[in-house]
Amino acid sequence: MKISKIILSIAAALIIAVPSMASSPAVAPAEASAQAGLNLSNGIKAGTALLALYKQYKADGKLDLTNANNISNVTTLISNIKGLKSSDTSNTSFIDGLISGSKNLVTNSNSGSVISSLSSLAGLDVSSLGASAASSAVSGLLSKATSSSSSSKSSSAASTATSVLTSLFKSL
Repeated sequence: MKISKIILSIAAALIIAVPSMASSPAVAPAEASAQAGLNLSNGIKAGTALLALYKQYKADGKLDLTNANNISNVTTLISNIKGLKSSDTSNTSFIDGLISGSKNLVTNSNSGSVISSLSSLAGLDVSSLGASAASSAVSGLLSKATSSSSSSKSSSAASTATSVLTSLFKSL
């Protein structure tokens, strides 16, 4: 009985390990490098986040980056456009995903200007935005102003993201 459990455990481990080894960069470098670029999946995720931000912008008349949902959407958007360049207008896979994810907010005719706007956000470090929003929420509850070392970094990221996205949304 113990031997059969051991054999089953080994077999299960092999079933799990073999497929993951086949997709590892050491085994399939061409596949790994192809996955490193922006693709359909990145476009869909970025488009979905862009649409959610656009809807909030239209409803409130401004882009509120103290809202946790908006921070999450900005983070999702930026993480899925890392490496995007304004010259990436020929990346049809990413653009198709962007159009699909945004439910046609982004179209073939405006995709060039959208790519150009989004490319200015591609290198933005938004890692401190969540901490800034949490800090703001605590400050509001305590009715005290707080300061932290990441405040200026997150304020700069929030300011840049707000400026670029507001300008983009006004053009859509």
